[in-house]
Amino acid sequence: MITREQFASRLKAKALPSLPLTVVALGEAVQDERCTVDRILSILSKDPPLSAALLRMANSALYAGTDSVMDLRTAVLRLGFDAVSNLGTGAAVIRTLKGGAHLDAVRLWQHSVAVGLTAKGVCVLAKRHGQAETAFLTGLLHDIGKIALDTCFPEIYAEVLQKVAEGAHFVDAERAVLGLDHAEAGALLAAEWSFPQTIVEVIRDHHEPKPEDFLPNLIHLADLLVRTRIPMGPADARLMISLDELPAFKAVLAGALHKDLDVERLTFSIDDEVDHALAFVEAAFQA
Repeated sequence: MITREQFASRLKAKALPSLPLTVVALGEAVQDERCTVDRILSILSKDPPLSAALLRMANSALYAGTDSVMDLRTAVLRLGFDAVSNLGTGAAVIRTLKGGAHLDAVRLWQHSVAVGLTAKGVCVLAKRHGQAETAFLTGLLHDIGKIALDTCFPEIYAEVLQKVAEGAHFVDAERAVLGLDHAEAGALLAAEWSFPQTIVEVIRDHHEPKPEDFLPNLIHLADLLVRTRIPMGPADARLMISLDELPAFKAVLAGALHKDLDVERLTFSIDDEVDHALAFVEAAFQA
């Protein structure tokens, strides 16, 4: 069994890369009320691969308008500062953690980006517009603990993946083999990378959210919805969910909105987000 302390020690010993300084600078810039487009462009000029990825994303189906975006200034204006920061962070995390020793990294990131996009969409439905970008970034990051565990303990994590292949859910397999699951490991990595405490806590709690906590319930709900489209193992391939019976669904879309919600339309919209996720991951891997 692995303790939190052993994982933290191995995390430092394995020296997982830090996030690029460009991403840190972007995060600091968008928090500044005086931030300008020129400041954003100056930061991006130091990271051509990230700039190219953002340009591709601005022209993707997710953000594209009537005209193609040919330059980075127009891309930044189309995306908005918060989206530039979060998309940049997402692309950088994918570029930094392209995969562990055994995991199918492309599939994991397709799943994670789809969770982020779905969480953002549901957040808007829930009239929580101010939390939409945080929902996207948190959804994208929610499973980073899987890569961290696979990187830090490859010989043991292979046993986890074997149990998953035999039909166990990831969390159950991790707890049985390691005594530590990817939610807790991901929270430790996010804290190591100096992400805001809110994001750290959502990553930690997304499999067992408290009824009163909106964001952990949102990511839990989005994760379940996406796993029915992008299964992460045989257990997910058999996954059947009834939204009305999910505590997370009630916690996120409660009251009149819950009653009036077109559930069928919501579930079909997940397919669009999966398509967007495929394009995002392709752009990020090319960065």
